[in-house]
Amino acid sequence: MKRHIPTFEQFVNEAADGFDPATPKDTDITMAAIKTVAELLPGKEYVVTLDGVKNTDMVYAGVTDGYYIFNEEDHNSEPKTFSEDAMSKIIAAGGVSQVAE
Repeated sequence: MKRHIPTFEQFVNEAADGFDPATPKDTDITMAAIKTVAELLPGKEYVVTLDGVKNTDMVYAGVTDGYYIFNEEDHNSEPKTFSEDAMSKIIAAGGVSQVAE
């Protein structure tokens, strides 16, 4: 019986097919859930749930003047900014999880 060994392109396309960072299997299970704003790491990608809508490609840029700034991965839209109180509420509601790299 002959086994099919996929080409590199087939392997990559199969691995990427259906990738959704908002699903639990694609969040980083090696990291504990984000519990405080102090755990956010600049340059890391997060799933941020706002009003029931999952934003799956939010890159944390850091905190400036007391506002936590997230950019979409493709940088085609305005950054989203949150006060410390708003960010703490989003985190407390379980609305922030790190995407697996």
